[in-house]
Amino acid sequence: LSPTAMGRQVEEAQQWHSAARDAATVIQSKEAQMQLVTDYCRQIQTAKDTVERLTMKSPEHSSSKEAEQLCSLQKSMEENGTILGELLMTSTQLSPHLSWSERAATQAEQKNLHEKWRGLERLVERLLHSA
Repeated sequence: LSPTAMGRQVEEAQQWHSAARDAATVIQSKEAQMQLVTDYCRQIQTAKDTVERLTMKSPEHSSSKEAEQLCSLQKSMEENGTILGELLMTSTQLSPHLSWSERAATQAEQKNLHEKWRGLERLVERLLHSA
């Protein structure tokens, strides 16, 4: 039995404890990042599905008969507008954890989706004004 040997064992155990604590922190961080990725994927798919569904509801031209349908479509777009905001918030949180190429891909995907959404809004406005 040696106090010096026991002291080394204590130091070694403290280093292992420190490494385990660091590993636990990394695991928690990666789990949080995984949740952000999961949320982002779910939100982007929901947004795409919503844009597609709303686009399918939009009439090709306007008439007084379709004015009610256009008003309903416009209301649906307003109600679903938060989807893009939620997506932006999640993307902002996720962005620091992405590589440059992943960041560029998510930005392009969001830009494309945003442009489709805005195009649909303009179409509905135009058709409503001509109805």
